[in-house]
Amino acid sequence: MEEGPYKFLRDGNGKVHRVIRIGTRKSQLARIQTDSVAEKLKELYPDVHLEIVAMSTIGDKILDTALSKIGEKSLFTKELENALERNEVDLVVHSLKDLPTSLPPGFTIGAVLKRENPHDAVVLHPKNAGKTLDALPAHSVIGTSSLRRAAQLKKRFPHLDFKDIRGNLNTRLKKLDEKEDFAAIISAAAGLRRMGWDNR
Repeated sequence: MEEGPYKFLRDGNGKVHRVIRIGTRKSQLARIQTDSVAEKLKELYPDVHLEIVAMSTIGDKILDTALSKIGEKSLFTKELENALERNEVDLVVHSLKDLPTSLPPGFTIGAVLKRENPHDAVVLHPKNAGKTLDALPAHSVIGTSSLRRAAQLKKRFPHLDFKDIRGNLNTRLKKLDEKEDFAAIISAAAGLRRMGWDNR
C-alpha cells in the first residue's frame, strides 16, 4: 500500500513496515554494490522492508559508441534520477565515478560507504599472463573506456596503443579473453574484487 510518496507493507501479523525502494543499474556489479548498501541499511533499520528496483541507463544501452562521443551527461545515472524525481524509488546507489560534477537540483549524496581499493588494475589477455605493460610488444592494444586512464597510460607507456572498450565488466573480460583485439584492459580494482576476480 502507498501513502503519499511512501510505500508500506503489512506482514502476516498485521504489522505495517515502511518499504525503502533502492534504485540501481541492472549489471551484476551494480547489484552487488547495491546489495552491500541494503545489508548496511538492514543492520541499522531491521524493521524496514527493502525493495531493489533495477533499471537500464543510456550508458548501458549504447555500447557501440565511446562514452566521450555520446554527448550526453549522466550516462549511467539519468534514468535513476528520473525515477527518484517521480517517487518510484526512495534512494539510488551509484559509483561516485559515474556521478556528474554537479548534482541536479534537490538531490544530495546521502551517504558514502567505506572506500574499496581505489587503484586501477591491468587485466591481461591469457597469452600475456605474467607480463607487465612495459614488457608488451610495441602497438599492443590496451582497452579502456576512460579518457583519463588512456591519457595517463599513453604518457607512461608511449609504445602502446589504446582503444575504447564498452560493456559491463563481464562483457569486457569476455571480449578480452575470447578475442585477439586486446592485449590487456584497464579496470577498477574495486570492481574486480567485488566480483570475486582478484586473481585476474
